[in-house]
Amino acid sequence: MAEPAMESVRVVKSATCGRSLVFTSKFARGQCILEELPYAYTLHDNKRGLFCDFCLKKCSTLKKCSSCNYVSYCNKSCQKKDWARCHKQDCKTLKKIHPRVPSDLAQLLSQIIRKRRKSAPCSQDDEDCFPTTVDQLESHHEKLSIESSVSALHKLKHCIEEEDVPTDPRSLLKMYGATNCNSFGIFDNDLIAISDGIYLRASMVNHSCDYNCIVVFDERKLQLRTVKDVKEGEECTIGYVDVIHPAKERRAELEEKYHFTCKCVKCNEEINALEPDDGLSEELRRLEKSLEQIQDAENSQDWAKVLQLCEPYLKPMDSSSSLPANHQLLVMLRDTAFFACIQSQAWKKAAEMGQLNIESYKYHYGPYDPNVGMYLLKIGEVLLNLDRLQEARKYVKEAESVFKVTHGPQHSLMASVKKLLFKCR
Repeated sequence: MAEPAMESVRVVKSATCGRSLVFTSKFARGQCILEELPYAYTLHDNKRGLFCDFCLKKCSTLKKCSSCNYVSYCNKSCQKKDWARCHKQDCKTLKKIHPRVPSDLAQLLSQIIRKRRKSAPCSQDDEDCFPTTVDQLESHHEKLSIESSVSALHKLKHCIEEEDVPTDPRSLLKMYGATNCNSFGIFDNDLIAISDGIYLRASMVNHSCDYNCIVVFDERKLQLRTVKDVKEGEECTIGYVDVIHPAKERRAELEEKYHFTCKCVKCNEEINALEPDDGLSEELRRLEKSLEQIQDAENSQDWAKVLQLCEPYLKPMDSSSSLPANHQLLVMLRDTAFFACIQSQAWKKAAEMGQLNIESYKYHYGPYDPNVGMYLLKIGEVLLNLDRLQEARKYVKEAESVFKVTHGPQHSLMASVKKLLFKCR
């Protein structure tokens, strides 16, 4: 597919939130506004051997680099391209520090430093233009401590030549900050994070918990897509954090990593709705404590214990409860129970949990969101295991409708959806 014209969005300077992107025309939901390949990226260490280090395609016949025995590729073409991209330098370093392994952040930062050193000095500094180097990204370096700089240096020292490390501590801190608050988690078709990458143009998109666009990936290519109808001049926004979490948690995460307080309509409405209520506060405390215990059981993969701890909250809320049925903590708990049922192959219970929770998912994420599509797909798979083919097909068809908006009809995910639909005949 051809890359969408950059005229779809333009960079503007905002008095309140720095640079942002606005639409230059009206667009219906399901439109691809921007496509971009990463400026720099690195596969997560725990995904090596499962995905190609260059194209990020999942592959069962990967071949390791015979020299460092660390990175893997799906074919010779990817190996040659990655050698030119970064592995020519990385290979020597990886052999030198073996058996130690550099952190994901250190590998990404070292790529950026080397790329910056080889690039011509940036002359374009217009605030209404798309960035062409990491130097032009927001870094919030003035809010980072000297300890952060020392930490960045410590992470780097094993994966970059000493002469490549910036001698100016402020320059290093700025790159560290820019990498930390502008990197995108790159997700596979199952919405599992496999990599981190810097996408210069997409980094201009600001956050809202009530976003009108989402970011999806087809291997390493980023797509920015509309999930709502938008007007000319409207700001293009995405969610930096998972909106299934309560507003208080979202704000805390945004303040810690991105150094701003979210004041979007969704956050303000949620915060204002939290009127003092002793009964509600006590219920929330009990639920939060239960969630901590459930998390421990989930980490131990004790699915029977997970379900036992979830059980009191899985029934419809009675009139004595102060807790809204769509409260995020309840939705997260039911989601955990759904996953535990799948892991235990308790298909009937899993179907009940999924069907109970899907409307709450739509309530928080909106009808067109990858998380909603994936949840519908999982419910369809569960029903397929119960031979309830007609019901399964209904959920898979609904997932397909969601993914046509969020990913587009040509995305590689659609082939998996069509295979599942075929099984539901």
